[in-house]
Amino acid sequence: MDLTKTLGSILTVLALALAGCSEKPESTAPATNQPAPAASTSAAESADFVFTNGKVYPVDKENSWAEAVAVRGDEIVYVGDDAGAKAMVGENTKEIDLDGKLMLPGFVEGHFHSITPGVMLRGVNLQSESMEELLGKLKEYAEANPDLEQIHGWGVRPNLYGGKQPTAATLDKIESERPVFLWQVDGHSAWANSKALEMAGITRDTEDPVPDVAYFVRDDEGNPTGYIVEVPAVLQVLNALQDIDYDYVKEGVAQWYPEYSKAGITAYHDYGLGFLSNDDAVRLMKELEKEGTLTTRFYGSYYWNDANIDPVPIAKKWRDENQTGLVQFNALKINMDGDDDKYSALLVGGYSDKPDADPKPIIPFDVINDVAVRADKEQLHLICHCFGDLAVRKFLDTVELAKEKNPEWDRRPVASHAILVHPDDYPRFKELSATYDTSGQWMALDPYTGNITPERIGPERMNRLFPIKAILEAGGNVSLGSDFPAAAYVSDYRPLNAITQAVTRQMLGKPDMPILGGKDMRLTVAEAIRANTYGSAYGIGVEDKIGSIEVGKKADLIVLDQNLFEIDPHDIYKAKVVFTMMDGVVRYRDGL
Repeated sequence: MDLTKTLGSILTVLALALAGCSEKPESTAPATNQPAPAASTSAAESADFVFTNGKVYPVDKENSWAEAVAVRGDEIVYVGDDAGAKAMVGENTKEIDLDGKLMLPGFVEGHFHSITPGVMLRGVNLQSESMEELLGKLKEYAEANPDLEQIHGWGVRPNLYGGKQPTAATLDKIESERPVFLWQVDGHSAWANSKALEMAGITRDTEDPVPDVAYFVRDDEGNPTGYIVEVPAVLQVLNALQDIDYDYVKEGVAQWYPEYSKAGITAYHDYGLGFLSNDDAVRLMKELEKEGTLTTRFYGSYYWNDANIDPVPIAKKWRDENQTGLVQFNALKINMDGDDDKYSALLVGGYSDKPDADPKPIIPFDVINDVAVRADKEQLHLICHCFGDLAVRKFLDTVELAKEKNPEWDRRPVASHAILVHPDDYPRFKELSATYDTSGQWMALDPYTGNITPERIGPERMNRLFPIKAILEAGGNVSLGSDFPAAAYVSDYRPLNAITQAVTRQMLGKPDMPILGGKDMRLTVAEAIRANTYGSAYGIGVEDKIGSIEVGKKADLIVLDQNLFEIDPHDIYKAKVVFTMMDGVVRYRDGL
């Protein structure tokens, strides 16, 4: 894997810099800046919660504003001015003075993973700017935890390898007596020391789980080097070190929900349950709900990446059995391609630095089409890991085929990641009621996107990377989803960080760096907020229930300590969520 910054990459980035570096993004609030008219309620009953004296941005069709909101049970029963809300105060009503703070709908993550953090994110966070920094963190952690039998870490960024493969010998210098196992930030590779390989029984005679796909990188003599590629090979080592049983996974998953509430996340679209059997994975989520640990709405999908499995009966069963409560299923996820790093993304124009690269779809196109048509007939929403523009095109073709073959229904296809979309396909999102979902945390010329991607696709395509603005302007629905915990560079679940980068197209805290694609690619603050609320809800097919603050919808609300429309957009990520309500229950409160 060549991670060297080539002359071509440098020239590309310099060209992008000419598009603008420090121009201020659009931060103006929507023009309709008056309180919304008092909404009618079914009766003059008192509310459980009344919020007044706020700046409420409902994310409705009119881009209206309000002063107050009332909640009864799990439902919003009033949105309007203070007087109307105060009329609903009763003996047991909890009154909350917003003191001019901004209230938004709870954030809805368009692409998320529930169970993966419980396995991957163990030990020390090694997301670093340099290899020296990473090894320093690892050494400090190992020395501070002498009683740990194993050293685990996560978030290793592949650009730090400097164009070389990492080796066990490097980790052995820090710790040789205990096994060291580190997840790469993308969740597809790992780095282990010699002790970990020894305990897992990985030698020159060990067969690769899936040759050329999931394997142990080897030296010229065939000995494993310590770098492990793709999940089947990674788990062969990890399973030898750790008993990844049901209780282990559940404990790891549960610890993250307070953090999600603290970030203002009230719902998410789960793109695949892993590490457990299908039945156990669903049981785990239902148990978390029953125990009160689940503080977000979970909308799940069956993750399909094996052509030998017919996913339709499984996805249908999950959907039919899970249509109430916080844990619901309604989609089939198709894994179409890989990524640009390993030349496994499907690109319309091929690879600039390797024209003879000829990646194949993870599942043959004819198999995808057959399954998609049958899934659509069962009214399962189709969602897709589509990294390259050819993958996006093939997915839209599949949706179009299903639409032609089956009776009309309110289908909600989603193309996720989609770092590239061919301009000819922009209008197809509106035509097919499809959603373009991508990660705001990736929308910047970070050391991965600024170095590796330019080599792969060249300057012309770099200038239209992550075309969320163009698809929105073409009438398509757009959403933001972090893909947490997987990432190319930054593993991060916080929507405020995603919104910041979607609005600036620059890394956090670096307002003078080149703008990815130029200023015309930036979303406005209102557009980015909508993408991380209503836009994601629409992609899931639940915009009638969540995603905006409107009477009759679920009481999923957040309050921020700063008005995102009034501050420098580069500072949006510095704002704090001070209050999170999901389903009419306070899930987080600090400072309100």
